Amino acid sequence: MIQIFLLLAAAACLSTAVVFVIRAGLPERAAFTGQLLPSGLVAAPEIGALAPPIEGTTPDGQTRRLADLRNQPVIVNFWATWCEPCRAEMPQFQALYDRYRSRGLHILAVNLGETPAAVQGWARALGLTFDIVLDPDGATAARYQLRGQPSTYILSPAGTITHIFYGPATFEMLQAAVAPFVTAER
Repeated sequence: MIQIFLLLAAAACLSTAVVFVIRAGLPERAAFTGQLLPSGLVAAPEIGALAPPIEGTTPDGQTRRLADLRNQPVIVNFWATWCEPCRAEMPQFQALYDRYRSRGLHILAVNLGETPAAVQGWARALGLTFDIVLDPDGATAARYQLRGQPSTYILSPAGTITHIFYGPATFEMLQAAVAPFVTAER
């Protein structure tokens, strides 16, 4: 008798939970992985969410902010000089930047914890001309809940993340991801 009662009680609880989820819906993942911005919007490192803010210093001391690039397509790439896959993909980023910068494409390459001198030498050796910012304490990587490097985020002009690539990205992958945003000459 007690077993039947427990079985009926469990079924009632499960039914109530299912009805609740169907009526209320599930929360979006960004609500749990994101952060509330002063604007009241939630930013999260998730596809479809507003990209978390980035503010950093370039190796030569200038400040760069992701917010300043709103209304333009942006690629955010996390990398380090000691990372061989990062070295392999950098020419792909430079080629894409050379092809589409006249159409508004920006690349914001976030270096993970290295000195300005090391980053400058590496960028100069590879002929990189897009923006590089330093993340000396890992605060930006933490906002993006970085899983490893290289990691690349494609942002629409509205600032939402449309693609995430973990590991090295090829020119073809990057071009396909930014194509909807760079189709016409600006």
